[in-house]
Amino acid sequence: MPAQGRRGIIAGGIIALVLVAFGVFVLPFAFTTPPPIITRFVATRAFTPGNEQGRAIATAAIRLSEPSNVSITIKDPQSGRVVARLADGADLVRTRTLAVTWDGRDLDGRQVPDGTYAIDLEARAGDKKFSKSRKIVVDTTPPRPEVTVATTAVGCEAEASAPGESASVQFSVPTARVQSKPRTIGPKGVADWAWNGRDDRGRLVPPGIQVVRTTARDDRGNQSSTALTCWVGHLEARAVPGSPASGDAVGVVIPGGRNPQVTLSLRQRVGDPGSPAGTRVLGDPIGEDVTGPASTARITIPQGTRPADVWLLASTGPDAQALIGFGGTG
Repeated sequence: MPAQGRRGIIAGGIIALVLVAFGVFVLPFAFTTPPPIITRFVATRAFTPGNEQGRAIATAAIRLSEPSNVSITIKDPQSGRVVARLADGADLVRTRTLAVTWDGRDLDGRQVPDGTYAIDLEARAGDKKFSKSRKIVVDTTPPRPEVTVATTAVGCEAEASAPGESASVQFSVPTARVQSKPRTIGPKGVADWAWNGRDDRGRLVPPGIQVVRTTARDDRGNQSSTALTCWVGHLEARAVPGSPASGDAVGVVIPGGRNPQVTLSLRQRVGDPGSPAGTRVLGDPIGEDVTGPASTARITIPQGTRPADVWLLASTGPDAQALIGFGGTG
């Protein structure tokens, strides 16, 4: 091939490469795609209408690239029914941004049931249209863990389990002004707390029934509270015999080989620790108290009285009192 022909081919190739580069790197900037009508759409994902402790109002916000007619509705995703209208689309929105709120009420002013709803956005500017949908959850149901409170040798032990959703759980004894640190658990998680029977200054609380309050709270501010009782006596003792019959004489054994002076008394058993706060546990006295060394002091269950209907109180002083149910240790 003549040299002149080769030079022509090379020159043509160079021109082609320049044109390709121009198309790749220059033309997209010269002929930009116009932005959509809506350039930003954000909305609350979950809220609790009317709850001032959490997110009580839902918000939807948009940014517009040009004046547009905007419609924002809340719909039931199952039926497609319009539940509420936050922007009706009739007026031209000329601002760059628009924010609307929803208080969880329907078109008739009634609170909607808990559930998942759709926030539907539609915008129109001339022949251009835009539509988008997001989910929003209405949740007014608090977490409700299963709560138990048990009496221990020194105080109380509380447990909360399976709240049904992620929740922050906290335990407290209001009369002692003590509380646990909040602990976050999952829908099937467990949180527990052992209380040593002392107040916020480290002093022993007086023997008797105490109330342990358990509070569970979700991240939307929904909250439930359970108050259960326990017995705090600062004395560990067991009855002998442990399962007496009506008419039997009963004493106590105090662990550690101690033989202190003890006062024994019988009370009607009208309830049990671990019950809801306000439930009576101790009823009227039965017979006379008995005082003597723990190794020899005995109190008699009256004939005709069922041991299951009786509490035995064993006291070694004003700050040490055991509550004993027959058939187990109190």
